Amino acid sequence: MSSFILKTAGMRAQSKGARTFLSVMEFPQPTDTDKNVRAPLFSIVFGFMRSLIVFAVLFLAAGVVVRADVLTLANGDKLKGKLVANADGMITFMSDVLGEITVPEGKAKVEIDPTLEQKAALAKAEEEKKKAAEAVKKPALKKNLDAKFDNVALRSVVRNPATATKVDDTGWVHRVEFGLTNQSGRWSTRDIYMRTENNRRTPKGEVRFLNRYTYGKMDGDTVSDSFTSNLRLRRTLTGKLFLQSTTRFERNKITLLKADAEQGVGLGCNVFSNKAMNIAAGMDGALRNRTYYSKPDGTVDPAGTSSAINFFQDLSLAINPRFSLTQDFVAVINPEDSDDQKYNFNAGLVGRITKAFHIATRFELEYNKILSKEEPRGDRLVDMRRHQRIVATLSYVF
Repeated sequence: MSSFILKTAGMRAQSKGARTFLSVMEFPQPTDTDKNVRAPLFSIVFGFMRSLIVFAVLFLAAGVVVRADVLTLANGDKLKGKLVANADGMITFMSDVLGEITVPEGKAKVEIDPTLEQKAALAKAEEEKKKAAEAVKKPALKKNLDAKFDNVALRSVVRNPATATKVDDTGWVHRVEFGLTNQSGRWSTRDIYMRTENNRRTPKGEVRFLNRYTYGKMDGDTVSDSFTSNLRLRRTLTGKLFLQSTTRFERNKITLLKADAEQGVGLGCNVFSNKAMNIAAGMDGALRNRTYYSKPDGTVDPAGTSSAINFFQDLSLAINPRFSLTQDFVAVINPEDSDDQKYNFNAGLVGRITKAFHIATRFELEYNKILSKEEPRGDRLVDMRRHQRIVATLSYVF
């Protein structure tokens, strides 16, 4: 029992000592020196916070824009202040310097300084107006780009084949071509080729007046001597269909055709058309009258009037900015005479040297079934029905 009491007393003594140690180590009491140090520290922190608040207030105040209306007098002087009233031809203005003044409206003007809300509304309205203008402009620009080959001057088309074939009103544009071939050796040949073309295109139609003269000799014999003239009028009916009127005249001394006058009217269609290429085809009915030269034996074929059905096709292709291809085909058929048929194919590759001068290589093939298959020319027989030529020409566009 005594040993238990002694142990208990010892444990209590140890516990009291531990509490005393912890209270001294963990919870020291402030001294006078500590109080003297903490007082200046508190003052510094408080002063810093106060300065920070003052700085923030000044910073915000600096961002505030002071509004001021401006009164401009007739002599150019400007006064800042606020507009009070503008009625009955008089302006009442509170000036920062002169106080309230009243001047006639005709001798001064006022510029109102809008509020931030008004400025934001004006900026928004201006932005919406700009977007609306761009929205209207973009489709028009796209339409213009798509119509680049539809609305260009024909002079530009002729001088720059990369543009298209459909054009607006262009006025008359003229082309003069001349080609000369002279060959000697196994055969002696000389060919002269002249061609004039006058064009005018409008949104509703086209006018083309084409004249061509060819003359050729081989070993002293004349193998070609002809003149043709063609006036073609086209009037647009719908997007693709057009009405065509064609007036033709031909004189050919080799085939003894003194005059072949023909008038035809028909319909055509733009079969294919895009920015670079246009293909048209159609048919017309025609009446013609023919007269002839006398034959070597002195006889003359009788003149006569007949009807004909004409099939036509033409193509224009812009290969690149310097080169273009043109092609025409005409078939003339007499429905009353199966032997009276004539076919003409013409193709030309045109290259631009300068804006006004072009060079072209043309291929022409003509087949006239009504002529003799073989006819003596000197010491050989010549097929009069078929005639072809390849000629290089130099042209001037104006």
